[in-house]
Amino acid sequence: MDNALRKESKHFEDEVRRIARALWPEAEFSGADIMDSKEVDGVFETEDCIHIVEATISRRMEKAKQDVNKISKLLRKIQGKSGTRAVRGWFVTRDEPTADQRKVTDKFRSSINVLSFSQFQARLIDSRSYLSARDVYPFGSVRDPATGLHEKNKEIEYVALDLVQISSRTSVPINGMISMVQSGSTVVLLGDYGAGKSMTLREVYRELRKNHLTGKTSIFPVYLNLRDHYGQIDPSEIIGRHAQAIGFSNQTHLVRAWRAGYVHLIIDGFDEISTLAIQGLWRKLKDNRYRAMEAVRRLTREHPTESGLLLAGRAHFFDNASERRRALGLPSNSVEFSLTEFTDEQIRTYLRKVGLDRTVPAWLPSRPLLLGYLAAKGLLDDIANKSYKDEELGPCEGWDFLLDRIADREAEIEAGIDGSTVRKILERLATKVRVSQGGVGALNQDAIMEAFGEVCGYKPDERGMVLLQRLPGLGVYSEEEDSRAFVDEAFADACRAGDFISFIENPFDFPEKLLLDVESAIGDLGLGISALGAKSGGFSEGRINAALSRARNVGSVYMTADIVRLLSEMELNVENEIWIDGILIPEFELGISSNLSRVGFRDCFFFRIELDGSVDSKKVPRFQGCFIEELEGRVSIPDLPEGKFDDDCIIDRFVKTAETTSDVLTLDLPMGTRVCLTILKKLYEQSGSGRKENALHRGLDNRARRYVSDVLQLLQSEKLALPDKSRGTTIWRPDRSQRARVGRMMAAPTTEKDPILAQSGKLVA
Repeated sequence: MDNALRKESKHFEDEVRRIARALWPEAEFSGADIMDSKEVDGVFETEDCIHIVEATISRRMEKAKQDVNKISKLLRKIQGKSGTRAVRGWFVTRDEPTADQRKVTDKFRSSINVLSFSQFQARLIDSRSYLSARDVYPFGSVRDPATGLHEKNKEIEYVALDLVQISSRTSVPINGMISMVQSGSTVVLLGDYGAGKSMTLREVYRELRKNHLTGKTSIFPVYLNLRDHYGQIDPSEIIGRHAQAIGFSNQTHLVRAWRAGYVHLIIDGFDEISTLAIQGLWRKLKDNRYRAMEAVRRLTREHPTESGLLLAGRAHFFDNASERRRALGLPSNSVEFSLTEFTDEQIRTYLRKVGLDRTVPAWLPSRPLLLGYLAAKGLLDDIANKSYKDEELGPCEGWDFLLDRIADREAEIEAGIDGSTVRKILERLATKVRVSQGGVGALNQDAIMEAFGEVCGYKPDERGMVLLQRLPGLGVYSEEEDSRAFVDEAFADACRAGDFISFIENPFDFPEKLLLDVESAIGDLGLGISALGAKSGGFSEGRINAALSRARNVGSVYMTADIVRLLSEMELNVENEIWIDGILIPEFELGISSNLSRVGFRDCFFFRIELDGSVDSKKVPRFQGCFIEELEGRVSIPDLPEGKFDDDCIIDRFVKTAETTSDVLTLDLPMGTRVCLTILKKLYEQSGSGRKENALHRGLDNRARRYVSDVLQLLQSEKLALPDKSRGTTIWRPDRSQRARVGRMMAAPTTEKDPILAQSGKLVA
């Protein structure tokens, strides 16, 4: 036997012994042995039986005859010494035993089991039965976007998304991630709501399933929806309940196969196992999240190293990467990937598969869940047929138009309820889901009917119930709880602007209970749409401040903070003393002209604060005991406005614009190209959905700043940067479908042949 065959044979024998130890755990330390001066591949003694095992990769009749005779002689020899214990032989072949091999072993059937490796493994776990049961059970949030039904009711085709390895910022195809899982690595997949995490995990599952069923590997995939296991901590209990949920009867067999290393474990939704209350001191958040992740941590730590582990969840559930790795119990060599949104070509491929071939405007999030919904409802046609060009339609105006069309389309189907009423119901529901930081659901049937009554003034009749059953923009959140959720965070945030403006317009007519239930901040999109509404409604500074006082007096802390942010957005002032305590505010950009000196924040948590260098320090709010994950516009504690941040404030990171651009600006490239790369870095690599034009000048010296205007015009012509003037000041936004292109330029600025680099290098200021 040559070395390659000898190595292959040794590996096969090891696999058979591994299964044997799992089958007979009393003999977990047993293995190959010498009996009667002969080497035996496995001897496993339990309380009830002595098992003699021989394993072979050979398909020759002579080899079968030799091994079976060896087993038979040993069985006869130890029969008299085994006492009351039974003795049993096992002849295991890598492939299905040939007719010749079976013929040789026929006369030994009473004492020797002759079977293939897959049949031997099936005694540990019937993997085919498990996979058959798992195939018809939901895969995370994978649903038909038009109906909200699970994919078992309608096949949903997968369109490959680019994966970015976070540590290296390199793009990796899905097959690369699958290979890592197959090799036994721990892999984490991060992405926002609706980005396609579950679809990607389902594709990984299918590939691993195919490899197992075709005999390429003995390890098979187990796909857990972590949402199904709320309140569970013990890994065996989690896997056992999973087996029960999908209708696989041998729960203990699945647990045993996992512990034996025969399972690639896929865990979908580490962010869905807990509903954490944000209200309260920010200092408790990390501890709460850590405790909530105990089940995931134990699964991670107890998972056998020889098989792969794949976890997925939202990127921003944790404050930063170090907290995520600690809370999930990730090993130091784990690999993290981020899902990018669809590129233009991927969008076209996806839409062709659903029967459309349309261009999607740059302001529309290119997430599969939202695009699938809009395509299924025919609303992409409405956007494409808009009379003016997409680049003239900013995200705030675009979403305002889109919500009208969505509501009008539904009203056309259900006569008697007009489009504006449908939109108001959606807006009220978007306010109701602000009871949690998730911001998309869950909404039970009572909450939906209650929203109808609050908007219409009467309980839904038969036609109203029909409307509520198919409200646009809502999908199934949980069939078990009979609840629904918005299909996209941007969709929900755009809807939130409606009630927000209604409150400012008539603060004393707005339901007080609804105000008190709000426990999450309005997002950047909702804030922008609200600013548009306030301007078109002619709301004065005094009117908005009156609503601010009402929110404060009622005790609606989040609504109070939202109105302060709106005043800052509109470059208006806060007139009265306001203190805001113990809430989470994702982003807060301080307006250059706004006077917010009468505002104070105590024990609040900010993901990001943008404090422009030209802001008058006297107009800055006060911050006491706050945690700020990142602060842009200042470089250190001494650089902060005097007396505005007390000693108990913690600023995790200063975004030092000059430092973040210095590497680019020192490259041996023309100045126009360096400025171009700097602007792309700010638009595509920093958090936020857009940058005010003055922010793009930060970190540049006087000479470099002279190139900014021309570079922006060039980027606009290539649709790499899109201006939005709908909010009173120009905000430049990235086109998310261009992320891969920008990533290539940032990764290799001196060798990448993108025409934008050449054109920017020819600019003269």
